Amino acid sequence: MKKYKTLSDNELFILVKECDHSAYLELYNRYHDCLFKFIRKYLKSSELSKDICQNVFLKIWEQRAQTDIIEFGAYIFTVAKRMSFDFLKRASVEEKVMERLLQSYHPSLNIVEENQEFLDYMNFIENVLAAMPEQTRIVFKLCRQQYKSYDEAAKILGISTHTIKKHMVRSMKILKDATKGGLGIPLFLLIAFIGNKP
Repeated sequence: MKKYKTLSDNELFILVKECDHSAYLELYNRYHDCLFKFIRKYLKSSELSKDICQNVFLKIWEQRAQTDIIEFGAYIFTVAKRMSFDFLKRASVEEKVMERLLQSYHPSLNIVEENQEFLDYMNFIENVLAAMPEQTRIVFKLCRQQYKSYDEAAKILGISTHTIKKHMVRSMKILKDATKGGLGIPLFLLIAFIGNKP
């Protein structure tokens, strides 16, 4: 393994194209941590960032034979950015993806984040939640911040699961509409703008 550490990224990728697992592992070790941090700037979620990061490396391996790279570092960050944006774009139109993105938002987490734009974004979400009808806000917090299932939330509040679903659909619509109306851009573009820093 020692010899791989002396090779350049591009030299390693040439070996990866020849199915050299050790060369692939060396590239993984070189880029994983910084790539994860880069993706987290866009997604603001460690869990989602881990998933996207793994998908980037998986794509590198699966498409190695068809990929010609001039500069590996530039290539892998381009792939990571594209995958992050694709996820955020899907989140703007697909309810399940949006729910997964919102589920990563949890005000009680001890997130070390000095980025003022990020803090402004979180404050924006807090204000939108505060403006929701009380029952919708309670349902949202139970399901998305306390991770209760719809059935569990229904039992706690003494209402039907169908009513819980209606409140969740309403909360999603309120969040999406508030982002477009209050900020003039879709939610995924807002998050991309916040994270769009080198």
